[in-house]
Amino acid sequence: MPPPETTAGQPDRIAVEFATTDPDRAQSYLTSAYDATMTINGDRRTYQFRHVRLGGGAFHLDTLEHRAATEYRCGPVAAVVVGRVHRGMRTDLDLDEQFGPGDLGLHAHTDRPYHVRQESVLESVVSLPPGAVSDAARNHPDGPPPALSFTAMRPIHPADTRRWVHVVDYVTNTLLDAPAFITHPLLVGPFTRLLAATLLTTFPNSCMPEPRHHDRTDATEATLARAIAYVDANADLDISSVDIARAARVTVRAVQLAFRRHLGTTPLGYLRSVRLDRAHQQLRDALPGDGTTVAGVAARWGYADARRFTTSYRRAYGRAPNHTLRR
Repeated sequence: MPPPETTAGQPDRIAVEFATTDPDRAQSYLTSAYDATMTINGDRRTYQFRHVRLGGGAFHLDTLEHRAATEYRCGPVAAVVVGRVHRGMRTDLDLDEQFGPGDLGLHAHTDRPYHVRQESVLESVVSLPPGAVSDAARNHPDGPPPALSFTAMRPIHPADTRRWVHVVDYVTNTLLDAPAFITHPLLVGPFTRLLAATLLTTFPNSCMPEPRHHDRTDATEATLARAIAYVDANADLDISSVDIARAARVTVRAVQLAFRRHLGTTPLGYLRSVRLDRAHQQLRDALPGDGTTVAGVAARWGYADARRFTTSYRRAYGRAPNHTLRR
């Protein structure tokens, strides 16, 4: 027997589950969830659909399951989308591209509609704002977004696929383990940028990541000092490499080179160390009975996973954070 139609939440909520045996209901639901016109054709006698969504607005992590042979047309989706097939076969009929179990497929043309056939498909899908992907390729903080284009729908090397899967699993597991922090700005912002940067290293594209001459000559101690001053003053905010470069009045690659050359780290690595130090100070300054907890301090400084926070803290200070809190 097919499962009954169920729904929990709404498509614009941070956590959604939806299931139905009615193609019309699935069509209406997906049109709303992806903000794009959707038409679905399938055998009504065997049709089953399930959708699970996790995300904080900037990005979505979806699982879609079609337990029948279905064909659908979808209007342009205003997102850069990566699908990973776990079971069945997904065919892009316009491009004559087939994706089977283990395959990754990219849809980065936000002005192109889909025409797809699903054959008992289970797939996971990551949707990112196009602006986040462009920002990940940006070098000049205040210049126009780079002319970014993708030259293939699939990764070239198996290692690229493994890296993407590893990052997506890490983000997914963190959000599942800490659902209360799905909308935390120090979590959502970095995760969005992590997924966007990983996407650029997974699928062949026109981005040129190598530093140029002026990037190298601008990687000075003065640049580093301006960047450090900005990070120290704004560590409690969701800041990116682009923000740090803008404050240092150089390009993104110049500020990255400055940190690597003079401190042996990256701008975001330095930011993490500052946040860890602020957490250390908060634990050290806590008073008995004031309600301070290790988990609360960790979350305040962008650690949804208290175990990861404890590992980093112990590595930096030689003891567990709860020992500092009790002293």
